[in-house]
Amino acid sequence: MTIRKTVLPVVALVLLAALAEGLVYLRWPYQPCRIGGVLVALSLLLGAFVGLTDARFVAELRRWALRSWFVALALPLLLLVPYCIYAWPTATFCWGALFKLACYVLVPVALLLPDRLRRSEHATWRDFAALAALAVPIPAHWLASIWTWPQELYFFQPLIAVCVGAYAFMAVRSLRDVGYKLLWRKRDVIDGLANLAAFALLGIPLGYMLHFIRFHPAAAPLKTFAAQFVGIYLTVAIPEELVFRGILQNLLVKSLTGERRGPYGLLIASTLFGAAHLHHPPVPNWRYAIMATLAGVFYGNAYRTRQRICASALTHALVDTLWRLWF
Repeated sequence: MTIRKTVLPVVALVLLAALAEGLVYLRWPYQPCRIGGVLVALSLLLGAFVGLTDARFVAELRRWALRSWFVALALPLLLLVPYCIYAWPTATFCWGALFKLACYVLVPVALLLPDRLRRSEHATWRDFAALAALAVPIPAHWLASIWTWPQELYFFQPLIAVCVGAYAFMAVRSLRDVGYKLLWRKRDVIDGLANLAAFALLGIPLGYMLHFIRFHPAAAPLKTFAAQFVGIYLTVAIPEELVFRGILQNLLVKSLTGERRGPYGLLIASTLFGAAHLHHPPVPNWRYAIMATLAGVFYGNAYRTRQRICASALTHALVDTLWRLWF
C-alpha cells in the first residue's frame, strides 16, 4: 500500500509531462521525442524528490536496505533511469556521463553502508565523507556535461543530489529528525518569515558596510517573483538546507555534549555554510562568506525550532529571491 501511494504521484507526474509535451508541441511543433524525454525524466526525478518526503516510503526503503548490502547499494541506481530516458531521445547518451552519475549516486551510499545495521546518533568520519561526496561535486562542476540538451540543464543536478542524500542518510543510515518536507504548515511560515525579518535587520546594514549589496528597486511583476522563488526553493534552498541543516546541523547537535550543544551546532554548521560560498568570484569571496554565515544562523534557527527544513528553506528562498530582484 505504501509503495502504491508513492507510485501514483509518479504516474501522475509522468501523465502531466505528456500533457505538457502536447501543449509545447502545439506551439512549437518540432522534436517531440526530445521534449518528451526531458519532461518524463524530470517527472521521474520529481517523483522521487517528493516521494522521499513520505516517512512510510522511507521506512519501506529502509526495510529493503536492511535485507542486504547489495540491495541497499542497488536501490539508488534506479536514479540512473531518468538519465537514460533523457539521453536516448535527445541523442546525448555518453558512457562517461553515466559513469560519473553512477559514482555520484553510489559513493555517499557506500560510505554509509556500515551504519545501516545500527542507529547511531553521533557523527563519524563516514558521515562527513558522505556529506562531502554529496555536496562538493555540484559547485565543482563535476556533474556538468550530463544533461546537455537543449543546453546545460542545471536543475537536474540539485534534484538528484536531494534524492541521493535523502536516501543515503534517511533510509540507509536511518538518521532521525532530518525534517525533509516540502510543504509548509502554519508554524513553518511564521518561523520562516520571523527569521527573514531578523536577518534583514542585521544583514542589510552589514551588506552595505561590506559593499556586498546595493539597493536597485525593480518593479518585478508578481509572476516573476513567484517564478524566481519556486525555482530557488526547489533547486537551491531545499538541497542546501537538507545538507547543512537537516544533516550537518542535526548531526552536530546530536554529537556535541553540554547544554549549549544546540547553539554550538547551529554556529558550526552556519560557519561551514558560509565557507562553502568562498568559491564564488572573486575567489576567495570573503564578503559572500560572511553574509552567508550570518544568513546561515537564521536559516539554522528556523530549522532548529521544529526541525523541518521547509521552514529554513522558506527563509533561504525568500532571502535569495529578494537579493536577486532588489539588491
